[in-house]
Amino acid sequence: MAPFILSVRPEPDCDLDVTALARRGVPALAAPLLVPRLIDPDTRPDPSRYAGVIFTSRHAVTGLVAALGRSAGDAGLAGWSQLPVFAVGRATARVARMAGFAAPQVGHGGGAGLVPLIRDHMPANAPPLLWPAARDRGFDMVAALAPDRAVDDVTVYAMEQTPRLADAALDALAYGKILAVKLMSARSATLFCAQLAENGMDHCRPEIIIIAGSETIAAAAGDGWRQTYIAKRPTRVRLLAIASLLYHRREMPG
Repeated sequence: MAPFILSVRPEPDCDLDVTALARRGVPALAAPLLVPRLIDPDTRPDPSRYAGVIFTSRHAVTGLVAALGRSAGDAGLAGWSQLPVFAVGRATARVARMAGFAAPQVGHGGGAGLVPLIRDHMPANAPPLLWPAARDRGFDMVAALAPDRAVDDVTVYAMEQTPRLADAALDALAYGKILAVKLMSARSATLFCAQLAENGMDHCRPEIIIIAGSETIAAAAGDGWRQTYIAKRPTRVRLLAIASLLYHRREMPG
C-alpha cells in the first residue's frame, strides 16, 4: 500500500484536498480536526453602516448569511450586494458570489494577504468594513488595518475540535503509511500533535513529513519530524504542490 498525504482541514476543504491530490496521482486521506459551528450574533449587521465586507473563510460567508436570516442566493441580500467584498482565496470568493455578494477582490496568503489589497481599494477614514469572523482567530484584521481603516468584527462561527482523529488516519499511522501531513493553521498543528500523543503514536514523528503554511504553523507542530517544509506563500495550491512533489519524488530511482 502506497503512503498517504493526510489533510486535517475542516470539511469540505479536506475532501477537496483529497480530490485535488488524486488528480495528481497522489493518494490522500481526509481527517478533519475541526468542525464549524454557526454562532448567532447579538445584533444583525446593517449594510448601511459599512463601506465593504471582508471574508477570510468560506465559513464566514455561511455564518453571515445565517446571521442575516437569508439563504444563499436570496434576493434579500440586495442591501449587501452593492458593497465591495474582499475574500481570502478563490474558494471563499466563489462561496461569497453564490451567496449573492458582489464579485470579491481576491487576496492570497490568509488574512495578512488581504491587507494591502484593502488599503489599495478602500480610502482612509471611510466608514468601517464588516469582518464576520471565527470566535478563535489566528489573525487580527482590526489591528492590521488600524488606525486609518476601521473594521467592525462580528463572531459568526466557531471551529470546534473533533473528538478524535478519523479511524482511517489512525490505522494508516499505525502501519507507517502517512508520508506527510498538510497543516494550514497553528491550531490544527497543535491538535494533530495532541492526537498523536493521546493515541500513543508520538513514535510516528520521525516517519512523517510536515507541510506547513507558515513558520508559525511549523513552530506549533514542534520538532522530531522526518522533515518540515514551509510554503513560501500560505496558499492551498502551494501546499498541495509540495505534497505532490514529495510523493512523486519518493518514486524516483536513486
